[in-house]
Amino acid sequence: MMILTEQYWLVKPLFTGVFFSLGIILFFQLLVRLVLNYTTRHTQNVSKVDFFVGRLKLLSVIYFSVLAILFEYKSAMVHNYAGFMNFRLLLLIFIVVFLGFHSSFEIVLIDILAHLVFYRFTVLTLYHAAFLIVLLLILEFSIFLIRKRESQPVWIIPAAQGLTTIMWIVMHYYDIVGIGRVTVREMWFNIVSFLIMETVLYFGLSILFADNQQLISVTLQATTDALTKLKNYNMFHKEFPVIFDRAKQTDVDFTMIEMDIDRFKSINDTYGHLAGNDVLTVVGATLKSITDEMEDAECYRTGGEEFSLLMAGKNVEEAQVVAQDLAERIAALEVNYHGQMITFTASIGIAKLRESDGCSNHLFERADRMLYLSKGRGCNLITTDETN
Repeated sequence: MMILTEQYWLVKPLFTGVFFSLGIILFFQLLVRLVLNYTTRHTQNVSKVDFFVGRLKLLSVIYFSVLAILFEYKSAMVHNYAGFMNFRLLLLIFIVVFLGFHSSFEIVLIDILAHLVFYRFTVLTLYHAAFLIVLLLILEFSIFLIRKRESQPVWIIPAAQGLTTIMWIVMHYYDIVGIGRVTVREMWFNIVSFLIMETVLYFGLSILFADNQQLISVTLQATTDALTKLKNYNMFHKEFPVIFDRAKQTDVDFTMIEMDIDRFKSINDTYGHLAGNDVLTVVGATLKSITDEMEDAECYRTGGEEFSLLMAGKNVEEAQVVAQDLAERIAALEVNYHGQMITFTASIGIAKLRESDGCSNHLFERADRMLYLSKGRGCNLITTDETN
């Protein structure tokens, strides 16, 4: 009967700890997905899940800082510093492995400040600060060695387990001021439970993060032209009516530029399709550079060698300045294909939003007509629906 009772009291907190850890990560995953969905809707520059910069870094620091504060508060309320030790260690290992040193250091500092608030300044506060900083440095050094030797990241599990085992053994044999000594049963329970929680957490996180990266990859394939890195026709078809309606409702200037590379078929026939791909790549980079310099501007590859620019807040005269700059930059481009220098030009058509435009297709068709007037008049020309 005694054995069953001990098993019950060992297994119950172990399962509680495992599910609590998974709950923390799953909720974090939910927040990450929300950020990724928002980011992919508002920018096409997301090619990988990166917790070292931007919104994901901010989310990570805030989320795990709140958790660190919560652990310190709960620990202080029940007067049991050792009771939350494994969760502190798991938190620290997670942020070091997946978030990097800088984010980890910021979270550790917040944890130390929270400990100081809830425990006041005592010897335990000094122990706590020293313990976290030393452990952070050891973990960072361990990860450095693993990466330097190009070993699998999974090796962090035995490394962290070794540190944790040493820590619990020390806490069993030495009466640490402010903590006390843990029993043999508590020591072994915490060593085993940490190993189980750490393993579950590591592989769970690896799967979730790989899933996030897969989501980004699939989203990019669906929304971005692989060759030019511009938004593709699917995105144009989705976004153009929305941008058009917003411009019409707010009564702002709105212009559309249609651009086509002159004699592109001749480039393919003369130099080959790979040379044509190189031309499209540099043209895409030029268009992206110009678009990035403007506010409220979007650029798309809408056909083989055809591109569309949408510009809110610009009238026809301002759009002509942009188009002239674009034409000059493209005319100055040279593509070196196996020692052969390829030069080319572009024809451009410009149309502005009119009150008579009932839908986005009316504006699109007019800009397209202006483009083919430019091509029909000799190429490397700019035609607007006002000057025509």
